Amino acid sequence: MIQVSINGEPNTLKPNTTITEMLQSLGYDKEWLGVAVNATFISKAKHDTTIIKEGDQIEILSPIAGG
Repeated sequence: MIQVSINGEPNTLKPNTTITEMLQSLGYDKEWLGVAVNATFISKAKHDTTIIKEGDQIEILSPIAGG
């Protein structure tokens, strides 16, 4: 298992977990989310291939409606 931070909270994931797998395991609908790893935005096109590593700081961002 690897230790990461998700939205500022400690979390444990299996090694070689992709962003898509992480979002699914946390119950998120990836179609409506942005994800940043170590302050770098990761495009949705790369969610299936980006592997989360030990110590990564992950932010899951939801869209905000406004007007």
